[in-house]
Amino acid sequence: MKRKAIFLDRDGVINVRLPGGAYVTRWEEFAFCEGASEAMKLLQRSGYLLLVVTNQRGIGRGLMTEDDLADIHRRMKEELGRRGVTLDAVLHCPHDHDAKCRCRKPLPGMIEEGVSRFAVDRDSSLIIGDSLSDIEAGRAAGIGGILVVPPGERAPEGLRTAPSLLDAALAVTGEVR
Repeated sequence: MKRKAIFLDRDGVINVRLPGGAYVTRWEEFAFCEGASEAMKLLQRSGYLLLVVTNQRGIGRGLMTEDDLADIHRRMKEELGRRGVTLDAVLHCPHDHDAKCRCRKPLPGMIEEGVSRFAVDRDSSLIIGDSLSDIEAGRAAGIGGILVVPPGERAPEGLRTAPSLLDAALAVTGEVR
C-alpha cells in the first residue's frame, strides 16, 4: 500500500537559517522556526510521513563532520519527540556543488530514496522547502511542492507558496488556526 509523505527541507523551514549564509554546524546554533513543530504535528496527524531531505554541503566543505550532523539530527529528533512529533527519516546530501552525486537538490536522489524506502505515493505527496532547488527536486521526482517565502520577500510567480511551514501545513491539511 502506497503512503502519502511530506518531504521537508531543513534549513529555513524547520530551523532558522543563520545570517550571512553560515551553516548550522552544532546543536547550539540550531533554533526551530516559529510554528515548525506544530506544523509537523498537524501533518503527522493527517496521516503524512515526515521525511527530511537536506543539503548539508558544510560536510563537503570541511566545516563539519558526519558525526556533527548526526548529533544535530539526533537532538532535533529528540526535541521534536518531546513536542509530539516523530520524523520518519532524515536524509542528507553531504556533497559540495562540484561533486558528481545524485542526492544534492535540485537532483531528486534523496526524494527517490524516501519514495523507495517508504512506498510513497507521489500523487498525494509534497515537498515543502524554501528554495527553488527544493521545488525542482520535487518536480524531478514527480511530486508537487510548496515554497516557503517569508513575509516581505517576493514570491516567484506560478508556484504554490506559503509564508511559513505552519501556513503550508494548514493549507495542506485544511485546518484553520
